[in-house]
Amino acid sequence: MITALLLLTAVIVAQCGCTAQTAPEQPAAQTSFGEDWLLNTYCYIQTYEARQESLIRQAFSVARDFENRLSRTIATSDIGRFNASESGCTVDVDTALLLQDCRDAWERSDHMLDVTMGAVTQLWDFSAEDPKVPDAASVAEALTHVGAWDKIWIEPIDGGPAGVWQILKDDAGIALDLGAVAKGYIADQTADFLRQHGVARAVINFGGNVVFVGSKEDGSPWACGIEDPAEGGSEELIQDRALIGLVTCSEGSVVTSGTYERCFTQDGVLYHHVLDPRTGYPVETDLLSATIIGPSSQVCDTLSTSCLLLGSEKGMTLIQSFEDYEAVFILQDGSIVKTDGADFKEQ
Repeated sequence: MITALLLLTAVIVAQCGCTAQTAPEQPAAQTSFGEDWLLNTYCYIQTYEARQESLIRQAFSVARDFENRLSRTIATSDIGRFNASESGCTVDVDTALLLQDCRDAWERSDHMLDVTMGAVTQLWDFSAEDPKVPDAASVAEALTHVGAWDKIWIEPIDGGPAGVWQILKDDAGIALDLGAVAKGYIADQTADFLRQHGVARAVINFGGNVVFVGSKEDGSPWACGIEDPAEGGSEELIQDRALIGLVTCSEGSVVTSGTYERCFTQDGVLYHHVLDPRTGYPVETDLLSATIIGPSSQVCDTLSTSCLLLGSEKGMTLIQSFEDYEAVFILQDGSIVKTDGADFKEQ
Protein backbone atom coordinates (compact mmCIF):
# COMPACT_ATOMS: atom_id res chain seq x y z
CA MET A 1 0.00 0.00 0.00
CA ILE A 2 1.24 3.47 -0.85
CA THR A 3 1.41 5.61 2.21
CA ALA A 4 -0.71 8.71 2.47
CA LEU A 5 2.14 10.32 4.40
CA LEU A 6 3.76 11.19 1.07
CA LEU A 7 0.75 13.18 -0.08
CA LEU A 8 1.77 16.71 -1.04
CA THR A 9 -1.49 18.39 -1.96
CA ALA A 10 -2.97 21.81 -1.38
CA VAL A 11 -6.57 20.60 -1.18
CA ILE A 12 -7.58 18.33 1.68
CA VAL A 13 -10.94 16.62 1.46
CA ALA A 14 -13.31 16.91 4.36
CA GLN A 15 -15.53 13.90 3.87
CA CYS A 16 -18.27 14.26 6.42
CA GLY A 17 -18.15 17.80 7.71
CA CYS A 18 -14.82 17.28 9.46
CA THR A 19 -11.38 17.64 7.96
CA ALA A 20 -9.73 14.41 6.84
CA GLN A 21 -6.09 15.30 6.26
CA THR A 22 -5.00 11.81 5.31
CA ALA A 23 -6.77 9.23 3.19
CA PRO A 24 -10.35 8.85 4.47
CA GLU A 25 -11.36 5.85 6.51
CA GLN A 26 -14.93 4.53 6.43
CA PRO A 27 -16.51 1.22 7.45
CA ALA A 28 -15.78 -1.40 4.79
CA ALA A 29 -19.47 -2.25 4.45
CA GLN A 30 -20.28 1.32 3.37
CA THR A 31 -17.41 2.32 1.12
CA SER A 32 -14.70 1.11 -1.23
CA PHE A 33 -11.25 2.65 -1.35
CA GLY A 34 -8.17 2.46 -3.54
CA GLU A 35 -4.90 4.35 -3.81
CA ASP A 36 -2.09 4.59 -6.31
CA TRP A 37 0.91 6.69 -7.32
CA LEU A 38 0.50 8.29 -10.71
CA LEU A 39 0.84 11.74 -12.26
CA ASN A 40 3.88 12.02 -9.99
CA THR A 41 1.66 12.25 -6.92
CA TYR A 42 -0.31 10.21 -4.41
CA CYS A 43 -3.90 9.59 -5.60
CA TYR A 44 -6.95 7.97 -4.10
CA ILE A 45 -10.50 7.09 -5.14
CA GLN A 46 -13.29 6.39 -2.68
CA THR A 47 -16.77 5.24 -3.66
CA TYR A 48 -19.69 5.04 -1.28
CA GLU A 49 -20.74 1.49 -2.02
CA ALA A 50 -19.18 -1.77 -0.86
CA ARG A 51 -17.12 -4.20 -2.95
CA GLN A 52 -16.10 -1.80 -5.71
CA GLU A 53 -12.35 -2.21 -5.29
CA SER A 54 -12.04 -3.95 -8.67
CA LEU A 55 -13.82 -1.07 -10.40
CA ILE A 56 -11.55 1.40 -8.64
CA ARG A 57 -8.51 -0.49 -9.94
CA GLN A 58 -9.97 -0.25 -13.44
CA ALA A 59 -10.47 3.48 -12.94
CA PHE A 60 -6.81 3.86 -12.02
CA SER A 61 -5.91 1.92 -15.18
CA VAL A 62 -7.94 4.40 -17.21
CA ALA A 63 -6.10 7.27 -15.53
CA ARG A 64 -2.72 5.66 -16.18
CA ASP A 65 -3.58 5.12 -19.86
CA PHE A 66 -4.21 8.85 -20.21
CA GLU A 67 -1.00 9.66 -18.35
CA ASN A 68 0.88 7.41 -20.78
CA ARG A 69 -0.46 9.53 -23.64
CA LEU A 70 0.02 12.97 -22.14
CA SER A 71 3.16 12.98 -19.99
CA ARG A 72 6.18 14.78 -21.47
CA THR A 73 8.49 12.57 -19.38
CA ILE A 74 7.25 9.34 -21.00
CA ALA A 75 9.14 8.96 -24.28
CA THR A 76 6.43 6.84 -25.92
CA SER A 77 3.56 9.21 -25.05
CA ASP A 78 1.93 11.42 -27.68
CA ILE A 79 3.62 14.42 -26.07
CA GLY A 80 6.98 12.69 -25.69
CA ARG A 81 7.00 11.63 -29.35
CA PHE A 82 5.97 15.11 -30.53
CA ASN A 83 8.69 16.78 -28.47
CA ALA A 84 11.36 14.41 -29.81
CA SER A 85 10.24 14.78 -33.42
CA GLU A 86 11.54 17.16 -36.05
CA SER A 87 8.15 18.05 -37.52
CA GLY A 88 5.39 16.37 -35.48
CA CYS A 89 3.60 13.03 -35.21
CA THR A 90 0.25 11.28 -35.19
CA VAL A 91 -1.62 11.34 -31.88
CA ASP A 92 -4.76 10.03 -30.25
CA VAL A 93 -7.89 12.08 -30.92
CA ASP A 94 -8.24 12.88 -27.20
CA THR A 95 -4.74 14.35 -27.14
CA ALA A 96 -5.50 16.51 -30.17
CA LEU A 97 -8.76 17.84 -28.74
CA LEU A 98 -7.10 18.58 -25.40
CA LEU A 99 -4.41 20.57 -27.20
CA GLN A 100 -7.10 22.60 -28.92
CA ASP A 101 -8.46 23.41 -25.46
CA CYS A 102 -4.93 24.41 -24.42
CA ARG A 103 -4.71 26.82 -27.33
CA ASP A 104 -8.02 28.36 -26.29
CA ALA A 105 -6.75 28.68 -22.69
CA TRP A 106 -3.61 30.42 -23.98
CA GLU A 107 -5.73 32.98 -25.78
CA ARG A 108 -8.06 33.58 -22.84
CA SER A 109 -5.20 34.01 -20.38
CA ASP A 110 -3.45 36.79 -22.30
CA HIS A 111 -0.95 34.19 -23.53
CA MET A 112 0.21 33.45 -19.98
CA LEU A 113 -0.92 29.79 -19.69
CA ASP A 114 1.20 28.27 -22.43
CA VAL A 115 1.74 24.53 -22.86
CA THR A 116 4.42 25.27 -25.48
CA MET A 117 6.71 25.98 -22.49
CA GLY A 118 8.21 22.49 -22.69
CA ALA A 119 11.62 23.70 -23.88
CA VAL A 120 11.80 25.90 -20.77
CA THR A 121 10.24 23.58 -18.18
CA GLN A 122 12.62 20.76 -19.04
CA LEU A 123 15.47 23.03 -17.87
CA TRP A 124 13.95 23.27 -14.38
CA ASP A 125 13.86 20.14 -12.20
CA PHE A 126 12.03 21.07 -9.01
CA SER A 127 11.91 17.39 -7.99
CA ALA A 128 15.67 16.97 -8.04
CA GLU A 129 17.51 16.20 -4.81
CA ASP A 130 19.53 19.37 -5.30
CA PRO A 131 17.65 21.60 -7.79
CA LYS A 132 19.52 24.39 -9.55
CA VAL A 133 18.60 27.50 -11.50
CA PRO A 134 19.38 26.88 -15.19
CA ASP A 135 21.90 29.12 -16.87
CA ALA A 136 20.57 32.27 -18.48
CA ALA A 137 21.76 31.39 -21.99
CA SER A 138 19.84 28.10 -21.96
CA VAL A 139 16.68 29.82 -20.76
CA ALA A 140 17.00 32.53 -23.42
CA GLU A 141 17.42 29.94 -26.19
CA ALA A 142 14.49 27.86 -24.93
CA LEU A 143 12.24 30.93 -24.93
CA THR A 144 12.66 31.26 -28.70
CA HIS A 145 10.49 28.12 -29.03
CA VAL A 146 7.71 29.30 -26.67
CA GLY A 147 4.39 30.84 -27.71
CA ALA A 148 4.75 29.44 -31.20
CA TRP A 149 1.12 28.49 -31.77
CA ASP A 150 1.37 29.90 -35.30
CA LYS A 151 3.92 27.15 -35.97
CA ILE A 152 1.75 24.29 -34.67
CA TRP A 153 -1.06 22.59 -36.58
CA ILE A 154 -3.60 20.20 -35.04
CA GLU A 155 -5.66 18.34 -37.60
CA PRO A 156 -7.45 15.04 -38.35
CA ILE A 157 -5.94 12.84 -41.05
CA ASP A 158 -8.00 9.66 -41.01
CA GLY A 159 -11.72 9.85 -41.67
CA GLY A 160 -12.56 13.05 -39.85
CA PRO A 161 -12.63 14.17 -36.22
CA ALA A 162 -13.04 10.68 -34.72
CA GLY A 163 -10.07 9.20 -36.56
CA VAL A 164 -6.31 9.59 -36.27
CA TRP A 165 -5.00 13.13 -35.76
CA GLN A 166 -1.62 14.72 -36.24
CA ILE A 167 0.20 17.57 -34.54
CA LEU A 168 2.70 19.26 -36.82
CA LYS A 169 5.36 21.88 -36.14
CA ASP A 170 7.80 23.78 -38.33
CA ASP A 171 10.26 24.39 -35.48
CA ALA A 172 11.96 21.24 -34.19
CA GLY A 173 12.66 22.99 -30.89
CA ILE A 174 8.99 23.37 -29.96
CA ALA A 175 8.14 21.15 -26.98
CA LEU A 176 4.87 20.73 -25.11
CA ASP A 177 4.27 20.38 -21.38
CA LEU A 178 0.67 19.72 -20.33
CA GLY A 179 1.41 19.82 -16.62
CA ALA A 180 -1.01 22.69 -16.02
CA VAL A 181 -4.01 20.86 -17.50
CA ALA A 182 -3.40 17.10 -17.69
CA LYS A 183 -4.16 16.21 -14.09
CA GLY A 184 -7.55 17.91 -14.20
CA TYR A 185 -8.36 16.39 -17.57
CA ILE A 186 -7.47 12.91 -16.37
CA ALA A 187 -9.49 13.39 -13.17
CA ASP A 188 -12.53 14.29 -15.30
CA GLN A 189 -12.04 11.22 -17.50
CA THR A 190 -11.75 9.01 -14.43
CA ALA A 191 -14.95 10.46 -12.98
CA ASP A 192 -16.75 9.84 -16.28
CA PHE A 193 -15.57 6.21 -16.21
CA LEU A 194 -17.01 5.72 -12.73
CA ARG A 195 -20.33 7.31 -13.71
CA GLN A 196 -20.56 5.10 -16.80
CA HIS A 197 -20.16 2.07 -14.56
CA GLY A 198 -22.96 3.03 -12.23
CA VAL A 199 -21.11 4.82 -9.44
CA ALA A 200 -23.49 7.34 -7.92
CA ARG A 201 -21.22 8.87 -5.28
CA ALA A 202 -17.43 9.08 -5.08
CA VAL A 203 -14.44 11.26 -4.27
CA ILE A 204 -11.42 11.35 -6.56
CA ASN A 205 -8.28 13.07 -5.27
CA PHE A 206 -5.41 13.23 -7.72
CA GLY A 207 -2.80 15.12 -5.77
CA GLY A 208 -5.07 18.03 -4.93
CA ASN A 209 -7.28 17.90 -8.02
CA VAL A 210 -10.45 16.81 -6.27
CA VAL A 211 -13.57 15.66 -8.10
CA PHE A 212 -16.86 14.92 -6.35
CA VAL A 213 -19.13 12.47 -8.16
CA GLY A 214 -22.75 12.84 -7.15
CA SER A 215 -23.91 14.41 -3.91
CA LYS A 216 -23.47 13.34 -0.33
CA GLU A 217 -26.05 10.89 0.96
CA ASP A 218 -27.65 13.45 3.27
CA GLY A 219 -27.79 16.08 0.52
CA SER A 220 -25.30 18.42 2.16
CA PRO A 221 -22.39 19.77 0.09
CA TRP A 222 -18.95 18.26 0.08
CA ALA A 223 -16.21 20.26 1.79
CA CYS A 224 -12.56 20.79 0.96
CA GLY A 225 -9.93 22.30 3.19
CA ILE A 226 -7.49 24.77 1.64
CA GLU A 227 -3.98 24.57 3.00
CA ASP A 228 -2.54 27.69 4.59
CA PRO A 229 0.24 28.84 2.22
CA ALA A 230 2.08 30.33 5.18
CA GLU A 231 2.53 26.74 6.41
CA GLY A 232 2.87 25.14 2.98
CA GLY A 233 5.83 22.80 2.74
CA SER A 234 6.82 23.42 6.36
CA GLU A 235 5.67 19.96 7.45
CA GLU A 236 6.42 16.83 5.47
CA LEU A 237 3.29 15.08 6.72
CA ILE A 238 0.07 16.43 5.26
CA GLN A 239 -1.84 15.82 8.48
CA ASP A 240 0.51 18.19 10.29
CA ARG A 241 -0.21 21.13 8.01
CA ALA A 242 -2.58 23.94 8.84
CA LEU A 243 -5.72 24.91 6.93
CA ILE A 244 -6.68 28.46 6.12
CA GLY A 245 -10.31 27.61 5.47
CA LEU A 246 -12.95 25.39 3.86
CA VAL A 247 -14.85 25.62 0.59
CA THR A 248 -17.97 23.64 -0.22
CA CYS A 249 -19.00 22.03 -3.48
CA SER A 250 -22.26 20.18 -4.23
CA GLU A 251 -20.77 18.28 -7.19
CA GLY A 252 -17.84 19.03 -9.45
CA SER A 253 -14.22 19.85 -8.73
CA VAL A 254 -11.98 21.87 -6.45
CA VAL A 255 -8.40 22.61 -7.55
CA THR A 256 -5.72 24.69 -5.85
CA SER A 257 -2.50 25.89 -7.45
CA GLY A 258 0.16 27.55 -5.30
CA THR A 259 3.67 28.90 -5.48
CA TYR A 260 4.73 27.40 -2.14
CA GLU A 261 4.93 23.63 -2.74
CA ARG A 262 7.45 22.90 -5.50
CA CYS A 263 10.18 25.41 -4.83
CA PHE A 264 13.77 25.80 -3.70
CA THR A 265 16.14 28.53 -2.54
CA GLN A 266 19.41 29.38 -4.24
CA ASP A 267 21.69 32.23 -3.20
CA GLY A 268 18.97 33.53 -0.90
CA VAL A 269 16.33 33.68 -3.66
CA LEU A 270 13.19 31.53 -3.62
CA TYR A 271 12.32 29.89 -6.95
CA HIS A 272 8.87 28.33 -7.43
CA HIS A 273 7.54 26.13 -10.22
CA VAL A 274 5.01 28.53 -11.82
CA LEU A 275 7.09 29.82 -14.73
CA ASP A 276 6.45 33.01 -16.67
CA PRO A 277 6.36 32.34 -20.45
CA ARG A 278 7.76 35.83 -21.04
CA THR A 279 10.92 35.32 -18.98
CA GLY A 280 11.39 31.59 -18.42
CA TYR A 281 11.72 32.20 -14.68
CA PRO A 282 9.19 31.97 -11.81
CA VAL A 283 6.41 34.49 -12.35
CA GLU A 284 6.19 37.53 -10.10
CA THR A 285 2.65 37.44 -8.77
CA ASP A 286 0.72 38.87 -5.85
CA LEU A 287 -0.90 35.47 -5.26
CA LEU A 288 0.26 32.64 -3.03
CA SER A 289 -2.52 30.31 -4.14
CA ALA A 290 -5.63 30.20 -6.28
CA THR A 291 -8.45 27.77 -5.57
CA ILE A 292 -11.08 27.24 -8.26
CA ILE A 293 -14.44 25.52 -7.76
CA GLY A 294 -16.53 24.41 -10.73
CA PRO A 295 -18.00 21.60 -12.83
CA SER A 296 -14.86 20.53 -14.72
CA SER A 297 -11.55 19.64 -13.09
CA GLN A 298 -9.75 20.38 -16.37
CA VAL A 299 -11.14 23.91 -16.45
CA CYS A 300 -10.44 24.37 -12.71
CA ASP A 301 -6.86 23.20 -13.27
CA THR A 302 -6.40 25.58 -16.20
CA LEU A 303 -7.92 28.53 -14.37
CA SER A 304 -6.01 28.03 -11.13
CA THR A 305 -2.65 28.21 -12.90
CA SER A 306 -3.81 31.02 -15.20
CA CYS A 307 -4.80 33.11 -12.19
CA LEU A 308 -1.45 32.60 -10.49
CA LEU A 309 0.25 33.79 -13.66
CA LEU A 310 -2.06 36.76 -14.17
CA GLY A 311 -2.24 37.95 -10.56
CA SER A 312 -5.32 38.69 -8.49
CA GLU A 313 -6.85 41.55 -10.50
CA LYS A 314 -6.62 40.03 -13.97
CA GLY A 315 -7.25 36.57 -12.51
CA MET A 316 -10.53 37.71 -11.00
CA THR A 317 -11.57 39.21 -14.33
CA LEU A 318 -10.81 35.90 -16.02
CA ILE A 319 -12.81 33.88 -13.49
CA GLN A 320 -15.81 36.17 -13.82
CA SER A 321 -15.88 35.43 -17.55
CA PHE A 322 -16.56 31.74 -16.78
CA GLU A 323 -20.09 30.85 -15.78
CA ASP A 324 -20.43 28.37 -12.89
CA TYR A 325 -16.84 28.82 -11.66
CA GLU A 326 -15.81 30.42 -8.37
CA ALA A 327 -12.46 31.36 -6.88
CA VAL A 328 -10.68 31.91 -3.59
CA PHE A 329 -7.36 33.79 -3.84
CA ILE A 330 -4.79 33.99 -1.04
CA LEU A 331 -2.52 36.97 -1.58
CA GLN A 332 1.11 37.44 -0.65
CA ASP A 333 0.11 39.80 2.17
CA GLY A 334 -2.13 37.11 3.70
CA SER A 335 -5.41 38.69 2.64
CA ILE A 336 -8.13 36.62 0.99
CA VAL A 337 -10.19 37.61 -2.04
CA LYS A 338 -13.04 35.52 -3.41
CA THR A 339 -15.84 35.62 -5.94
CA ASP A 340 -19.32 36.37 -4.64
CA GLY A 341 -20.52 32.81 -5.23
CA ALA A 342 -17.65 31.04 -3.45
CA ASP A 343 -18.78 29.39 -0.22
CA PHE A 344 -15.60 29.84 1.79
CA LYS A 345 -15.23 29.81 5.56
CA GLU A 346 -11.95 30.92 7.05
CA GLN A 347 -10.55 28.74 9.84
